[in-house]
Amino acid sequence: MIRAASLFAAFGLIATSAAAEGIQVRTEIGGELAWAEAYSLDGVLGFENQQTLLGNARLMWTGSAGDFSFEAALQLGFASGDKVALTTAMAPFLPPALPSTWANLTAALVTDPTTGVLANVDRLSVTWANENLVLKAGRQAITWGSGLVFHPTDIVAPFAPNAIDTTYKPGVDMLYGQYLFDSGADIQAIAVPRPLVAGGAVDIDASTLALRGQFQLGNFDASLMLAFDRGDTVASLGLSGALGGATWNAEYIGWQLADGSFKPSWLVNISNFTTLGDVNVQYFGEYFHNGFGVASGTPLNALPPSLIKRLSTGQVFLTGRDYLALGAAFQVSADLTLSPNAIVSLNDGSALLGIGLDYALGDNTNIMFNYSQPVGPTGTSFGGLETFGGSGVFVRPANTASLKLVHYF
Repeated sequence: MIRAASLFAAFGLIATSAAAEGIQVRTEIGGELAWAEAYSLDGVLGFENQQTLLGNARLMWTGSAGDFSFEAALQLGFASGDKVALTTAMAPFLPPALPSTWANLTAALVTDPTTGVLANVDRLSVTWANENLVLKAGRQAITWGSGLVFHPTDIVAPFAPNAIDTTYKPGVDMLYGQYLFDSGADIQAIAVPRPLVAGGAVDIDASTLALRGQFQLGNFDASLMLAFDRGDTVASLGLSGALGGATWNAEYIGWQLADGSFKPSWLVNISNFTTLGDVNVQYFGEYFHNGFGVASGTPLNALPPSLIKRLSTGQVFLTGRDYLALGAAFQVSADLTLSPNAIVSLNDGSALLGIGLDYALGDNTNIMFNYSQPVGPTGTSFGGLETFGGSGVFVRPANTASLKLVHYF
């Protein structure tokens, strides 16, 4: 009933507000090809070669009345091909995802073995604000931390390190408050209610409560966070500043788990801008230590419960301990941007290499191409981890190429 009412409300808000304030729509359509190794889980399941047609439409509306503002967004997603069937086939081999939010506002409009059409309410919130105070309730998104590829202090629905489209972060049901001080500092508080299992009652051991402050510390920008997340306690410190013409960030985050163990993670990154002839270039490097990580070659069935839990919540994406991310964006022309990137495991030398191309066909239309390829032997982070010792079956990323057309109107 909550799902149906929210879908109806989102459609209603968009429809009734279109004439008064208008709506924005983002559409994309494209395809994806993937090639998996025969010894990978994809190959063993019969998906060595994959072809998928993908489409997405996002309808967005914002409105205001006095000190109040309103936001609603509805996503319609379409997928047809091998990716749909592979997702179903792989489910028994992966840890079940824990609920990321309270209410299930997703409706399956079409489901069959190779085709899926989903409707999802991704934003549905009301905000009250004055000069110093902001209060917001409903489905919304929040981003914390200064990670460029890895996001250890972004504890609510972070993007994966290899995420291609980071235009809109997934929304979650949340209460949010922010107080802005005259000095420019601020303090934020969030409450993210969740059930332990989908459809269950809200449970404190599945929810997130957090405070985060940002302030000036001498010549540095600083942040402090204290949170209670899914039964564990977490605290972080962030610092950032300038180094010549470059910008650097550093974060330390410590997890005190309910079982008594302590899992510290940290990252350091630096980014800069330069020119090569007539080409503008932005580039960065980022080192990340994963406190939940294990030794290279650990089979999936031997992963510790603490790591499995964070993989299931979508807060950790890789099982190793130390990674280096490198990337750049070359502005080849006013319309064309070329973006090579790499994520390297410093423990075993494996890597995930990628390149992206973004070409502007017009003010509101882009064509985007992305390619990624894992490099490394079996038993490594990107070469593939064995499902269980001696199985000979490895979970390894496939070589993937995607092309899509994005249009706003």
